[in-house]
Amino acid sequence: MTLKQFIELAENATQLDGIRLLSIFTGLSYDTLANAPVQTFDLYVMPEMEFLKEEINLFELKRPDRVEIGRFSFDKIEDPSRCKLGQKLYLQQLVNNAMQNNLPHYKLIAPTLSCYYAPYIHPEKKWDEQQVKNFESRVLDMPVVQAYPEANFFLRGYLKWLPKKTTS
Repeated sequence: MTLKQFIELAENATQLDGIRLLSIFTGLSYDTLANAPVQTFDLYVMPEMEFLKEEINLFELKRPDRVEIGRFSFDKIEDPSRCKLGQKLYLQQLVNNAMQNNLPHYKLIAPTLSCYYAPYIHPEKKWDEQQVKNFESRVLDMPVVQAYPEANFFLRGYLKWLPKKTTS
């Protein structure tokens, strides 16, 4: 599952039915899927959706050894304090905005990774806000199990995540 798919699932959680779920994972429109013939659905599609039964804790995953974003492969950043001032201030701004507007954690993942890895592909190896924003689309295509732990590494100095209380 990509980061983009995970975000779509989270944003559609209150209206998540089988068709919407398939739409998110296939990229086909809801209307197209709702009107598709049912004959082969159970035979071909349902077995491919078994992975949805697996539970993962995105906050306990280990960082990958290498960070793969699109066609780019990076050594993971070990010390964010050695990065550029623009990166630090941009991340502070992202986190402050998220806290002020009560945004969900998943809204920080793509911009955080883009903030730290986009400069590596800049022709002059510099931090450029527009390039950071453009690079986010590549981050959204990362597997969620790789994106989350990597972004959490950068965010851990800014945020403390509390477990959600269960309601009965």
